[in-house]
Amino acid sequence: MKKILILVLTLSLFVLIPLAGCGNDNTADIRAAAEGFMNAMQEGDIEGMKEYSDPALYAEDGDLSSFAQIENMDQVFAEAAGSDVNSLSEKTRADLQGFVDTLMKNLVKSYEITDVVEDADGKGRVTVNITFGFDPDKVDDIDMNDEMEEMVTEYTEKHLSKLMSIYQNEGEQAMMNKLMDDLIGDLLKKYTDAIMKTGEVFQESVMILENKDGKWLVIFEETVGGAEKEDSSED
Repeated sequence: MKKILILVLTLSLFVLIPLAGCGNDNTADIRAAAEGFMNAMQEGDIEGMKEYSDPALYAEDGDLSSFAQIENMDQVFAEAAGSDVNSLSEKTRADLQGFVDTLMKNLVKSYEITDVVEDADGKGRVTVNITFGFDPDKVDDIDMNDEMEEMVTEYTEKHLSKLMSIYQNEGEQAMMNKLMDDLIGDLLKKYTDAIMKTGEVFQESVMILENKDGKWLVIFEETVGGAEKEDSSED
């Protein structure tokens, strides 16, 4: 009888050990990481997003490279203008930062995580429904060249003598700073209005997460489907 009892206990251990190993459920940690990422995005906190995602996503060819450009908007603007970021005035930098803050504040209106699973390969897959305050896919199609050219032309014609005086006494960069100080705020306001006119859009995405050094990080995001929200407002 004693040998039978020992045999039963031994067999029980062999059964329980592998079951204990397979019982690890990481979905709660995966969900927490996905929520941390989405909460940071909804708050417009790019640094917070980075805490829950792979740094490779923000590289030049990464899925979230646009956020790296937004975060360094003053540098991107300076390069586009053929200038140095250190030469930008405080007002121009403040206008650029205000533009960034407005975009990030309106990017994610709401989100809902609908499914969290851990694949056989150990990666997490999180399905999330997102309502954006504007359509990110249409932003690149907005062309402000005509508006910018018109604003610059009108401004220079009106203030030519003042601009020339600054150029002669303080140099070209001082003249450019004066022009940007007076125009960038209005131009970015027009650009913001154009972006917001693209309308709210709904998108279903799947975020892929991976455990790296004990921390779940978003490593990829793919769009499953999306549709523009109908405008229920009356004309």
